[in-house]
Amino acid sequence: MKEKIGGVFSVLVMMLAIGGPQNVCGQAAQTPSVGVPVFEADPFWPKMEGNFGVKGNWLMGASGSVAVDSTNDHVFALTRPDRLRSDENYALKNPTMADCCVPAPSVLEFDSEGTFIQGWGGWGRDPWVAEHGISIDYRGNVWIAGNNQVLKFTKTGKLLLQIGRQGAIGDSNDPEILGFPTKAVLYPKTNELFVSDGYEHRRVIVFDADTGKLKRFWGAYGNKPDDTAPWIRIFEGPPAQQFFAVHDITISNDGLVYVADRGNNRVQVFKVDGTFVKEAFVAREVRAPSNSVIGVLLSADDRQQFLYVLGADDHIRILNRDTLQVIGRFGRMGYYPGQFMRLHMGAVDSKGNIYTANAGSDGRRIQKHVFKGVSQQPPQSSDGGR
Repeated sequence: MKEKIGGVFSVLVMMLAIGGPQNVCGQAAQTPSVGVPVFEADPFWPKMEGNFGVKGNWLMGASGSVAVDSTNDHVFALTRPDRLRSDENYALKNPTMADCCVPAPSVLEFDSEGTFIQGWGGWGRDPWVAEHGISIDYRGNVWIAGNNQVLKFTKTGKLLLQIGRQGAIGDSNDPEILGFPTKAVLYPKTNELFVSDGYEHRRVIVFDADTGKLKRFWGAYGNKPDDTAPWIRIFEGPPAQQFFAVHDITISNDGLVYVADRGNNRVQVFKVDGTFVKEAFVAREVRAPSNSVIGVLLSADDRQQFLYVLGADDHIRILNRDTLQVIGRFGRMGYYPGQFMRLHMGAVDSKGNIYTANAGSDGRRIQKHVFKGVSQQPPQSSDGGR
């Protein structure tokens, strides 16, 4: 039954033949030599408990981000309890009049099959952050970014380290103050924490993962950040020389740092020391409902052949990681399995499955997109990368 219903809600990759437009800065796009990953949404993930939700009468708020624990493929969702409407947490306000619902904790852990494991964290806890980005390092530590801080926890919610301080903003060249960090990821080879410091500031900033000591930071193209540059989205012509909003960050096995520059609809690539390597615009013309580059993920194969670019226009685009050429996409706006309302961030497990978080208050959920393999069928149609 599950397979039959899941087939109805299949999300298959749309093959795109890219020509003409220059997707990699200064280089015309070429036909890819690799296949295209195919995914299918699992409408039964995560599993619901009884007649309510993931646990008792909990109701999950909008989700900022998800992370995967590499040791067991457990999924940690970072949710926003304060985003529930007043009629959705009625039992919290009037417990004698209603049995549903109360806000779920901010951090929810599930196994790979979608069974709920535990929940912890949220407002009223000191310190805490706005629930924006979450990651889990190879040691099993949980990193949460938001407001003006990055917090490091154990998997059960014990605070280990606090970087930054609440209420302080500074500027993009301040060595101590974070603006609004959006994501923090650990690079095991150097034990360094790379942070996309991201809304108020315009930089990537790097810390020692054990002590929180500053190591270095850089702006677009590896240059010094400049907050005096206009905060204007540019859809054509020469590219912006500063980041608009550093929204997500990930690091490949071969030591390349991929940054999602939200607002400029581009991905920039760096070496871990901040040296600029290359950039690619992804559906640069997208203006509404939001941006085409908001999250960056790497495929699970050893070579990490594919870069998955999540867009707030509710598409996931698949790029050849070598050429940064768009070779496929899936997803669209909607409320059914495989569709998104304000697609925000995601994660990939060891089997290649993609997990996504919806930040929209009217479409809140986390989803699992099952990796079905790589299609060798050549691209058949084009929509200019959109």
